[in-house]
Amino acid sequence: MALEVLSVSHQEDVWLVTLKVYEGVYKKDEYIVRVVDVPLAPSSLDDASQIAVMKAFVLDQVTKHMRRGSLPPTGMQIEGQHVWELKTTSSSL
Repeated sequence: MALEVLSVSHQEDVWLVTLKVYEGVYKKDEYIVRVVDVPLAPSSLDDASQIAVMKAFVLDQVTKHMRRGSLPPTGMQIEGQHVWELKTTSSSL
């Protein structure tokens, strides 16, 4: 697998997702993505669902950056204002 989620943690409105990235020119055993300005999750999402949504969101964002050839070398920071909207989109597939 080119992208593997190693860990997910959060404190208030900041989430940290640690990835293992091995695809093409990208070879990182530990790649940290900070997701900032994350609003409170909807009350319908339990902890496991929040983590699943965050993983999907980060993997989607990192994949987009990799396809454009613009993945920062040591880690990245993503605005997370719309992270919980992904849940609505993915559940309709």
